[in-house]
Amino acid sequence: MPDPTAITSPANSSAANSSAANYEQLVERMLRQLNMGQGLDELLGSVFDQLSGVVPYNRIAVALLEEPAHVLRLVSCRSDGEVMLKTGYAARVAGSTLAPLLETGQPRIIADLEEYLRRKPGSSSTSLIVREGMRSSLTLPLLADAKPIGVIFFSSREPGIYTGDHAELLARLASPIAIGVEKTRLIGQLEQTNRDLASANLAKDDFLDTLKREVDKQTQQLRQSEARYRLLVEMGRVVNSSLDMREVFHHAAVQIRKQLGCDRVSLLLTSATSPVRHGFALEFDGERESWPELPTQSLPGSAFDWVMQHRVPQVVRSLQHGHDFPEDLRLLETGYGSKVYMPLLSRDQSVGVLGIVSRREHQPDQWDLELLREICSQLSIALDNASAYSEIDRLKQELEQQNVYLRDEIRTDHDFGNIIGDSPAMRQVRVAVEQVALTDSTVLILGETGTGKELIARAIHETSSRRENLLVKVNCASLAPNLIASELFGHEAGAFTGATELRKGRFELSDHGSIFLDEISEVPAETQVMLLRVLQEREIERVGGNAPIEIDTRVIAASNRDLKAAVAADEFRDDLYYRLNVFPISVPPLRQRREDIPALLNHFIARFSKRMNKPITRVDRHTMEILMQYEWPGNVREFENIIERSMIISRGDTLSIESSWLAGDGSSPSDAQGGALEATTAVQPTLAEIERRAILGALQRCDGKIYGPGGAAEALGLKPTTLYGKMRKQRIKTTRQHE
Repeated sequence: MPDPTAITSPANSSAANSSAANYEQLVERMLRQLNMGQGLDELLGSVFDQLSGVVPYNRIAVALLEEPAHVLRLVSCRSDGEVMLKTGYAARVAGSTLAPLLETGQPRIIADLEEYLRRKPGSSSTSLIVREGMRSSLTLPLLADAKPIGVIFFSSREPGIYTGDHAELLARLASPIAIGVEKTRLIGQLEQTNRDLASANLAKDDFLDTLKREVDKQTQQLRQSEARYRLLVEMGRVVNSSLDMREVFHHAAVQIRKQLGCDRVSLLLTSATSPVRHGFALEFDGERESWPELPTQSLPGSAFDWVMQHRVPQVVRSLQHGHDFPEDLRLLETGYGSKVYMPLLSRDQSVGVLGIVSRREHQPDQWDLELLREICSQLSIALDNASAYSEIDRLKQELEQQNVYLRDEIRTDHDFGNIIGDSPAMRQVRVAVEQVALTDSTVLILGETGTGKELIARAIHETSSRRENLLVKVNCASLAPNLIASELFGHEAGAFTGATELRKGRFELSDHGSIFLDEISEVPAETQVMLLRVLQEREIERVGGNAPIEIDTRVIAASNRDLKAAVAADEFRDDLYYRLNVFPISVPPLRQRREDIPALLNHFIARFSKRMNKPITRVDRHTMEILMQYEWPGNVREFENIIERSMIISRGDTLSIESSWLAGDGSSPSDAQGGALEATTAVQPTLAEIERRAILGALQRCDGKIYGPGGAAEALGLKPTTLYGKMRKQRIKTTRQHE
């Protein structure tokens, strides 16, 4: 703001006299304006208008004193040109040249502002009005009740325009102007005080309303917390009352239904080792409950996968307007309107997804998602416990299954290091076993039924680096065609009707060990393809699964058929045959190594003597002749059975047999003991022939039906799998195996 100086200009008597002539009229008009109760801006505007023509000015401004800071702030300004010193500008009074003016109440005139600015270049306010083009100024204090309240500035573009007469005339007007300004300001402060009081009263009312609402809200939250606590306690009780996953889910779903009023609750679980998911869904229709089927395969780009990956709830308030995932579209088509999918986390791992669905849209807005998170936390722990229990039970069953193989191995009398017989043919077999045992190569053992192919397979396994692990035996002929893939490769839960849980196959059980596939020629064509993949890529895929599982298993196969002839007849895949035929071992029939019969005889006599507690030490000459001359179509197995039979009926220390036993006349042991056994002249049917006739007769009577009510298996009193095995062994085929 421009500060006054003692500089004065020559008197301009004509202007002063003209102003004095109109003074009385001016005072009268200003008093009328001041008493009209105008606002500060209107009041100052009116004053500026009244002074126009009385005092020369190109610029007029008013600054008011602000306490306690004791600063002057420009509150109004009027100019006929560009304004540089704008309204709102403030400067401290202390130490300024305006301080004496306010203390004395005397007006000050600056006749030449440029000269003043050269002497006081630090006056920023003077610099600004000089830039506006002002060359002289007149400053008067405004006093109310003898106290300064501000100043009024007159500025002109002409130097030396203001005189003492102007100052005297304006000094007489300054008092009513100051009173009017102060009055207006006090009225404004009073109005502001009234507004503040009204606002305070309104705030008080708002506070009371807010307080009431907050009390109501806290009361409602307390009630909700109490209900939530009771629900969580009940949830904790019911979900921890059972280790059965389905039962745990049912308890939880019923409680969630009571709390939220939803129409469907689902649970989907998965594991880190399998892409297959499983779970349950419970739908509510009034008081009725139903269990819809859930897909077991994880869908690419599914909501389930999204929640598992992001571990945050997925809320769809309207399935009609937002069905970005396959499950959402399926729910919409089923008649549902909204859903929430919550992640289930256990030990910082995503284990599944809990789904809550309603037939109405925008229902998630009414649901307590925080409560659902706490329910999911409890449910995750309960499901983790149930899953752990299921895993323990599964491992227990798997261990029991492995123990079955081990018990079978223990019960089987064998001597891995001393295969009975020292004939040239058997020496070749021993050499082959020693050559291949220390490798991981696939072995194909060929030989007639009963020659001891399984014994050779055991010898290979027990002399290999895999001997500390299982040798799993599979008789391919004894497995039904529709079950062999599941038996060999396992299946996922839900892969087919009755597959309620994951089951490992024989290949997985033999991991790091060996698997013996006996009668490999009986494997169906579709399973041959799967076996080829095992041999080529060393991986399997469970039935119903889509993820490959790497295995480290040595394959030892055996067949009593000519596989090369089977390949030529399109009964066996040639590529599988060549994969199996890496290292073939041919086991000679007993008739081609008759020199081994005495050693086999001594071996079986020693075994059965210990088992039956019979001291057999001799074999009569007739018996030995019979044994050496017989063709042994059943090979070592038939030989073993004949020796066991003779040990049962023999008396004393001498072993003897009758040639009629080898003809298969079916005479009873008691006949032999009485010495009434006679050689028959007619050839009697063998047991195999009798068995074949019985199976063919049953199939004919049952119109080819094998299993189920009225099937051949039921008529013969056999399990369907056993009957399948016997049919394969007898080369019996039927086109109608089920209805």
